[in-house]
Amino acid sequence: MKLLYRYVLINILKNFFMFILLFSVIIISSQFMHLPSVVYFMNIFQFFKLIFFVNFSFFKYQLLFAFFLSSVLVGYNMRESRELHAVYASGISKRQLLTPIKYLSVVFTLFAFIVSFFIVPYANRERANFITVNVKRYFLESIQPKNFSKISSDIVIYAEKKENKNIDNLFIFMQKKGQAITAQKAKFVGTNLILKNGFIQIPDKNGFNILFFKEYIFNLDVKYMKRYSMEDFENKKLFEIVSSNGKKKFKALSILSDRFVFGIPFLFIGFIGFLIGIQSFKSREFVISVVILISIGFLLINFISIKLVSQGHLPFYIHPILIIGYFYFVLKSVQKRD
Repeated sequence: MKLLYRYVLINILKNFFMFILLFSVIIISSQFMHLPSVVYFMNIFQFFKLIFFVNFSFFKYQLLFAFFLSSVLVGYNMRESRELHAVYASGISKRQLLTPIKYLSVVFTLFAFIVSFFIVPYANRERANFITVNVKRYFLESIQPKNFSKISSDIVIYAEKKENKNIDNLFIFMQKKGQAITAQKAKFVGTNLILKNGFIQIPDKNGFNILFFKEYIFNLDVKYMKRYSMEDFENKKLFEIVSSNGKKKFKALSILSDRFVFGIPFLFIGFIGFLIGIQSFKSREFVISVVILISIGFLLINFISIKLVSQGHLPFYIHPILIIGYFYFVLKSVQKRD
């Protein structure tokens, strides 16, 4: 019995990791088309760090589809290879055969909650910050001595001398504000320029005013700023928004509800997928299509429910009830086919 359980578990996990790898390659390839070109000038360490964040930003649905597909394919392969007949002939019931699926479903459910509540929001925030910081750093480091460098649509910088992160006799002009800044010395610190001993020319109705500074922090505001949305806020911040009872209360509730609901399907999809695999006499393409249709049904119900919760038209606690009801109905429908 233990050998059978180990066989089922190993094969599901093997297929799962293969699907995760496949989905990761597809997602990373597609997302790179939407990233700013400056990411290709990063060093190798930064490049792989960005790949990590990009992949984990979409890890939720990779996890869902990979587990669902791996379960159905293991069941299907056991039936096609006649292994299922040998299992039943040895006196092992279907209920016993589903025991490893039960344990695996619990593990994946717990992992899905961690991914939904913590890993994906964190990855989205870090990806946004990482891209923004590196874009700003790229533009600052592109400054060439004794040349007017247009580092954005609004900012022009001239440097008389530049050595590594140190600049002598710097001139900055910001077109929209109409401001000009001069400094004897400047130094790169992170994504900022620390200016020393200079003047700021500020336009006025009667001309302009000049301010002297000993030290001034210039923060580059480039056109490309990757910001993360409310969907990626920390859980603590979302709970604060809900408790404040402000305008964004329902939006925050819908996000928290979505994060909680994501773990629910993993209680069902392992059983559903495995049962479809061992019971269906259709082709491999057919059983995969059924899994995709069930997943699309979940995504559709989930999307509509989140929208209604965010607009205050649906109590947040109804959302998980709808998802549980949907998968319970699917599971019972699959069991009746036996």
